[in-house]
Amino acid sequence: MIPIRNITFRTAEVARFAEVSLRQLQIWEEKKVAVASRCGRVRVYDANQAVFVVVCAELRRRGLSFQRLHRLAPEMRQILADHAVADIAGQRQVFLLTDGRQIYLADSPNIICELVSNFFRPVLCVNVSNCVQRIHNAVVA
Repeated sequence: MIPIRNITFRTAEVARFAEVSLRQLQIWEEKKVAVASRCGRVRVYDANQAVFVVVCAELRRRGLSFQRLHRLAPEMRQILADHAVADIAGQRQVFLLTDGRQIYLADSPNIICELVSNFFRPVLCVNVSNCVQRIHNAVVA
């Protein structure tokens, strides 16, 4: 499997991976949720930034409000970067769980069950491995 960690993506590609409009991605950038780098006049995303955008889009589709996403974004960005999620495609299943206030990354069913049992609010779960796989499949194609 080709690692995606050293690849950069243009805004249109990331919007396609995340299944959001270019305008939506632009709004997220204006509100400092999604952060792109600049290469001249072009906005580009590294692999971790692209995975972050795809995970954000999945959380929004599952009902997380933009306000909560905005509050969680810095911590979520750090968690995804610390765990090198761009490298996990095909290796193991990794899930991000949040109740809108707390956010966790888990890679085993036992940890997921323990985390869910400790939440006192509805929990949203995103399979981060599937998000990485989506990007990887687009790169390979």
